[in-house]
Amino acid sequence: MDSIELNDVHKSYDGVPALRGVSLRVPQGAVYGVLGPYGAGKTTLIHLIAGFLRPDRGSIRVLGSEQIQQVDGRVGYVPERARYHTRYTVREYLFYLGRFSGLSGARLRRRVAAEIDAFGLTGVADHLLGALPRGMVQRVGLAQALLSEPEVVLIDEPTAGLDPEGQRDIVDLLVAVRRRGCTILMATHFLDEADLLCDRIGILHGGRIAAEAETHSLHRPSSSVVITVTDLPPATETALIALSPAVQCNRREITLAPNTPELQAQVLRLLLDHGIAIVTLAPRRHPIEEFYLEAVRGETGRNGSSEAPPPGPSGMGDTLLRELLQQEDQRTHEDQERKSL
Repeated sequence: MDSIELNDVHKSYDGVPALRGVSLRVPQGAVYGVLGPYGAGKTTLIHLIAGFLRPDRGSIRVLGSEQIQQVDGRVGYVPERARYHTRYTVREYLFYLGRFSGLSGARLRRRVAAEIDAFGLTGVADHLLGALPRGMVQRVGLAQALLSEPEVVLIDEPTAGLDPEGQRDIVDLLVAVRRRGCTILMATHFLDEADLLCDRIGILHGGRIAAEAETHSLHRPSSSVVITVTDLPPATETALIALSPAVQCNRREITLAPNTPELQAQVLRLLLDHGIAIVTLAPRRHPIEEFYLEAVRGETGRNGSSEAPPPGPSGMGDTLLRELLQQEDQRTHEDQERKSL
């Protein structure tokens, strides 16, 4: 069974397309990563699935229903930029939000205590939200999203704006979250994050899912590698270049592009025979990076243009507010038309 299903979903803002025919499926219990740069439409996609926005065209089913409001409480949501009432403490705010999820009494107390413990918030549980660093605020966001033990969790750029240590902390917590067995759709622009956390990834480019892959299928040798050495004498360089046109050298690096196990073995053997000290051997690009770049370039080729998709209007991140304003404008216009009849 698919927990999330989108078919040919379109969404525009003021006539500017953000999504132009997105189709994807997320099986129950899977972790799906939507990869794309800032402005690709990832937040719009999550807001549509969460029910904050309506598609212009296409269909969205969550837990078998097209009526997103009917699955309230079964879907958790972690925004990219959390906006919390800073006058609450962590514990107070979790109690406040838990009541909105239908929790109360002893169950609410148990769930708040459990998530405070799970997300390492015990030491700051009685601190005001406004006094917390961004990493801790993101932990609060994860805790509130999981209070009602949802079947689906939507996570938007979970490590954006964090320093490397904070990013590692959040990724470790998300590894623990995925063990709970809920279905997760996560938007990110960090390739390593998606590779570590996701079962399947989709590249959002040009308003569409340009390519999809199971992450395990991308765990293959890179198509090119770089061997770093302390120094490469001219005689050794000449011998290496003679092995294959795929070998490129400078004084400290040998690049194999494309790489094969046979060629790599030949190069390493020659270096050892010449007494060259090898410092590192690493992929020129991670396979998931190669997949991402191929998907983006392939989408460009299909469009017949190297032009990037048109940028969204400023403030597109505040999609819910924009949608409400547009709906209000539409209602006002319709009222004026009726009065003129």
